[in-house]
Amino acid sequence: MDLPDAIDLDGATLIRVESPDGIACWTAGIEGGDGGWTVSIIAEPAEEPSAEARDAAQGIVAGFGALSEAAIGYLVDELPASRGDLSEADRALLAAQDPPFGAPEAVVWPDGTWMMRFAECGLEIGDDYGVGVMFAGSRPVAVEDLSDPDDVE
Repeated sequence: MDLPDAIDLDGATLIRVESPDGIACWTAGIEGGDGGWTVSIIAEPAEEPSAEARDAAQGIVAGFGALSEAAIGYLVDELPASRGDLSEADRALLAAQDPPFGAPEAVVWPDGTWMMRFAECGLEIGDDYGVGVMFAGSRPVAVEDLSDPDDVE
């Protein structure tokens, strides 16, 4: 199958990067925030991104800043309510004026579902791989614990 080397969106061009067999990945750095953002489309099996994936990626590129803020707000509200095992130190970090989340990356799958992952996370839950927020369109709907990457779909 001949896959595109680039996917042009309004405001970004995602470039195909080397990936393991059976997977295709396109990624782009987007200017903004503290050092920029990343948007990727991942297709497994390796195939051209669907219209749903392209539409989701376009929406993310257009509204990345607001989506990142929505994800941070969701984490600040949801983590203390849903995780009884948060340490006092983590609770204090979440209550701070500047929550401990940085280096946001959006990952889009073929069906248009997507997750915003904060690679930098000052909480225990995000020690190794950060923490993610699953979205339904532009609305955050679930926290994704990335502490065991083999469990993430």
